[in-house]
Amino acid sequence: MNSGALLVFAAAASLLACAAEPDLRSSTRDVLPNGATLVRYADLPAIDFVGPAVVEARVELEFGSFDGEDPNLLFGYVAGIQAASDGTIYVLDQQAGEVRVFDSSGSYLRTIVRRGDGPGEIGDANGILLSGDTLLWIHDVRKWAVIGVDPAGAELRRFAKPVMSAPPAWDGVFDKQGRYWRETTHGDGGPGYPPPPGLSSWSERRYYKSYELATGAVDSIYMGEVVFRVFAFLSNPGGWGFMPFRFETAELIEVHPSGGFWRAFNTSYRAVRTNEGGDTLVVVEACGLPAEPVTAEDRASYVDGIVERRPDWRRPAEDAAALMPDFKPVIESLFVDDEGRLWVQRVAPEDEPRFYDRFSAEGDYLGSVRLAFEADGPIWVQHGNIYARTVDEFGVQYVARAPISG
Repeated sequence: MNSGALLVFAAAASLLACAAEPDLRSSTRDVLPNGATLVRYADLPAIDFVGPAVVEARVELEFGSFDGEDPNLLFGYVAGIQAASDGTIYVLDQQAGEVRVFDSSGSYLRTIVRRGDGPGEIGDANGILLSGDTLLWIHDVRKWAVIGVDPAGAELRRFAKPVMSAPPAWDGVFDKQGRYWRETTHGDGGPGYPPPPGLSSWSERRYYKSYELATGAVDSIYMGEVVFRVFAFLSNPGGWGFMPFRFETAELIEVHPSGGFWRAFNTSYRAVRTNEGGDTLVVVEACGLPAEPVTAEDRASYVDGIVERRPDWRRPAEDAAALMPDFKPVIESLFVDDEGRLWVQRVAPEDEPRFYDRFSAEGDYLGSVRLAFEADGPIWVQHGNIYARTVDEFGVQYVARAPISG
């Protein structure tokens, strides 16, 4: 990373004085020494703010089957949802090993992909991505391949993944230059097994690897070091246990489809867009959203939650609680939608709905979105709609669509 990138990633950045109430017109644009644009917002809407700047995304379409009367509407595990410009919806059911197609009203049309070993068939897929309206990419973790099929299910493309990994949900990206991107890390500093008791930490080199569809060329971009931590202990009556960490500091990185990356540390509201060479292009920050301190009550609640299930784990739980950082994260996640807009998900209390701020590639604030429903897992934003997996009180899965505006 060059000096310009280091400049904007400095933790002790100066911020504007914050207004008592959100003033969405109050922003400044400055030019940093390296020529990048710094956009500062005096404040953004609170997660419970009601006003024209915040869109309430409410479900207008939800389909699935409670009783299984129609097997095409019975979903075992919805691992991916994609939508075409005409409203056609593609749903990957990972458990069934199928991609089913529904019209814009949620009526079943056809199944275009099934489990098998032939062309256009999958072993075990954990994600789909629609490129335009004519090419559906399927991430097959069993065959270590990404498969492209047309709307009828005929296989058009296939390539071996440049990164051999099987994340819980596929988060690969295709950019506008015809390249597939995927994150990976390299290192050999892990604790091994059995691990030493207590805290172990190590760093690995983080890369974003690309695969050029036209030529098959594979390239990678170094993104710096990433630190991993585990807390191991010898559990009773035997074997090793691992304590989860809360409020961990992390760097979030998303590929921008036009080239480069959005990057942010979750501990401050500061998002940075860089090019592939690491040069900073745009910085977005808001001063009205400071990180909250981790309190003694937070640590005690963490310990109580573990001891409630395992009373004999109190000591390691207390040791792990003492390792929490001083401040809680501000940002939960980042992603870029189909129109190239950055979505910043803020950390919200467990009983509050998800809340997102949207920005253009140049850092202009485009309004916020609050989900008026509970999404189970990631959301997909396409053609002015949010698509998500929902689950009812009986564990039945549904596909939901919620329109957004602005």
